[in-house]
Amino acid sequence: MCERGRPANDVFSDNVDGSRAIQRYQTLVNAVNDGIYQLDTEGQFVAVNDSIVEETGYAREELLGEHVSILLDEEDVEFLEREIDARRETGVDEEDVEFEIETADGDRVLCEFRFSLLVSNGEFEGTVGTVQIIDERERDHDALASIWETHESISSVIDEADVGVFVLDEKFDIAWINESVEEYFGVNRADLIGRDKSAVIQETISNRVADPESFVEIVSTTYDDNSYVEQFECRITPGPGREGRWLEHRSKPIESGRYAGGRIELYYDITDRKESEQAHQQSEHRFQSLVDAVEEYAIFMLDTEGRVVSWNEGAERIKGYDAEHILGEHFSVFYTDTDRANDIPKRNLTQAREAGTIEDEGWRVHADGSTFWANVTITAIRDEGELQGYAKITRDMTDRREREQQLQRERDLTEQILETSPVGIAVTNPDGSVSRANERMETLLGVPSGGASEYVAGQRDVFDADGELLPVTERPAIRVFDTGEPLYDQEILLKQSDDQRTWLSVNATPITDERGEPKQVVTTATDITDLKELVERRKQALEEREKELAAVQLATNLFETGDQPIDELLDEFATTLPQSFRYPEHTAARISVGDHETTTEDYESQMPELTAHTRTANETPITISIVLLENSNIEAEELFLDEEQVLIDTLATLVKFYFERGEYIDELQAETRRLEQFAYAASHDLQEPLRMISSYLQLLDRRYGESLDEEGTEFLEFAVNGAERMREMIDGLLAYSRVETQGKPFEPIDLDEVLKDALADLEVRIDEQNAKITADSLPEVLGDTSQLRQVFQNLLDNAIEYSDGTPRIHVSAEKRDEEWIISVRDQGIGIDPKKTEHIFEVFHRLHNQDEHTGTGIGLALCERVIERHGGEIWVESEPGEGSTFSFTLPDASDRD
Repeated sequence: MCERGRPANDVFSDNVDGSRAIQRYQTLVNAVNDGIYQLDTEGQFVAVNDSIVEETGYAREELLGEHVSILLDEEDVEFLEREIDARRETGVDEEDVEFEIETADGDRVLCEFRFSLLVSNGEFEGTVGTVQIIDERERDHDALASIWETHESISSVIDEADVGVFVLDEKFDIAWINESVEEYFGVNRADLIGRDKSAVIQETISNRVADPESFVEIVSTTYDDNSYVEQFECRITPGPGREGRWLEHRSKPIESGRYAGGRIELYYDITDRKESEQAHQQSEHRFQSLVDAVEEYAIFMLDTEGRVVSWNEGAERIKGYDAEHILGEHFSVFYTDTDRANDIPKRNLTQAREAGTIEDEGWRVHADGSTFWANVTITAIRDEGELQGYAKITRDMTDRREREQQLQRERDLTEQILETSPVGIAVTNPDGSVSRANERMETLLGVPSGGASEYVAGQRDVFDADGELLPVTERPAIRVFDTGEPLYDQEILLKQSDDQRTWLSVNATPITDERGEPKQVVTTATDITDLKELVERRKQALEEREKELAAVQLATNLFETGDQPIDELLDEFATTLPQSFRYPEHTAARISVGDHETTTEDYESQMPELTAHTRTANETPITISIVLLENSNIEAEELFLDEEQVLIDTLATLVKFYFERGEYIDELQAETRRLEQFAYAASHDLQEPLRMISSYLQLLDRRYGESLDEEGTEFLEFAVNGAERMREMIDGLLAYSRVETQGKPFEPIDLDEVLKDALADLEVRIDEQNAKITADSLPEVLGDTSQLRQVFQNLLDNAIEYSDGTPRIHVSAEKRDEEWIISVRDQGIGIDPKKTEHIFEVFHRLHNQDEHTGTGIGLALCERVIERHGGEIWVESEPGEGSTFSFTLPDASDRD
């Protein structure tokens, strides 16, 4: 770490006495705008400049000797002590720190502290630093008084002292001493007179001086060579009968008289002078340390011609020159070529000499040729009116200038944003006045351009969302001042003089002080008039759509069931239809379907009239007509809306669909009955020929079977089997056609009993195949017992037929909402998933008769039975992994 407190430059020592040098250091330190201070190792103030005194409100005498805690609280003092310890250990100056100081008036001011360690000959002597008021970094220097006023002298004038005298004879024995010697050295005159002075020095005096060896050597040398005048200083240590003091020894030989060949020694008490000199040295050291420690400023002195005669570390850091290369150079080297060509350096010195001090800002040049923006103060230093030189203080303001320019750019940008914003923006004061508003806000408030500053709350009427007058205390900005909380999306209404209505959506946010209290409120206003009108239109449209939807829903509900006589249905529809129109109390309706017609009360065909016409697929005419009653006295540009015409067209279509559906259902039912009759007749009529074929084949087998050869016997067997399969297919087809017509009413049935009966029907087949069939407990469902028994029988028979090895089958049930899922799972050969969608088709088979027998109707019959029960049936299978057939049935416990 570099050592502070280096010796002053020549301007403070050569040809200048100590007091004047101290004054100049004081002048430099007090010239710095920021506070400068020095603390000793205990944290006590030993020096402060005028800025510290001014900012804290304490007199200098009240601060000097006081601990720094007079200004800082306990936590900040502890932090400062930790920072000092850390810097002493690491040798590295950390970043600046911020503290709040408490002034003599009790105010608290936020400051930026920068400090450095004072180290001399490796010993820590304290700290020196600067204090910068954060809120006042850019204060105006012109307001300050002259910084180069003369201060009182730091030291007092040295008082004259009495003189101690030794008279030695030619043998250098003590011939005489005065009382001052007795006082100074703490000796008795009677004990010394006549004694050898060298012996007295060795035995008595040497142990009473601070440096006995040097004292003895110097004085003894004068006795060895009594030919010259000797002068030196020594310090007497305190002890019994004497005080500690500084003495100046002067001695010379006695050349004539009684004691010729001897020597006279004089001791002058220079204690006051030495103490004064030491004080001067300490002050000079301290002020030089302060100047050097202020690294934020280049502080240096110029002679009367403008040549640099002193240089602090701040100057070295800011300007880039070290002292040995810049001392003696003219200060114009710091100026740009343009400024030198315009004779700016000389002009500045002239102005400083005439005015006492000048301040300037502009570009200055670093040692490497780069430039920086500087704030410069030049002050003329005079002694009794005579110009001694100039003090020059320079601060690098490049960063500040860039910040100011950036802030200006941001202000300009903000101004542009404010003035181009489609949103009105204003800043309101606590008294309701407007301190700032953009043009958009002025337009919304209806005030002249630039007149927002004259606008105050309550100047015009404001209404809330319900159209009620809004009191001043309830308006957005005033509410924010009262509550301290932001307010968002408050809708207010402004009524212009020409009955124009302007709707605004207002947000208001507080700008708070350090205590969190609102100082001002920023208010934004967005014109939502068009939006409000759009919302109103959409609201009306929505109401119309709701009416239309209600009418459509009414029609849907009315025409859903179909169990109501058509005349009653049309009467109910016509009665409720006017409620879906704009003027329901004044609307009448007429509805006709084929030969059926109904009207509301007071209906009379007239113009204007809304009418919708359509026909069903069977050419049944449908008409819906809407009229307004003649005595309604409705005044409107449009008696009927376009949407109302669309509505009756839609309703006419719904009525058409309803009656077409009825016509289609009637036709479908008739066709179904014909198909069922055909299937029944076909299957019944085929039974007799098949019985005849089977009978004759059996007769042939009995009479001629023994005479047939092997091939004839095989042919006969094929014919018998084919007839049998045909009979089974006819029986299956007959059962399939009778599912709807021959089914029994649904009733609660126990599926455990149904499964038990199905297993009994398959008992022989189960025994033949050694099938293992298990089942969970099955629920009670709504259904047809015989048909569900057929479903179980068909599914179990298939599971046995398509098993690989010993059939293993399991029946289970699972509840899902208001229905049961019944599953029949086997471990058989499985089904290719690509083919499962076809297995429920009539006569569709996946295997031929040689592989597996069957008619191809069983699964189709199961599907039709389950569909009659309102359920569905499906299969999940993989080849070789078995199959699971599942179907759903309604739960008996959920029946109405």
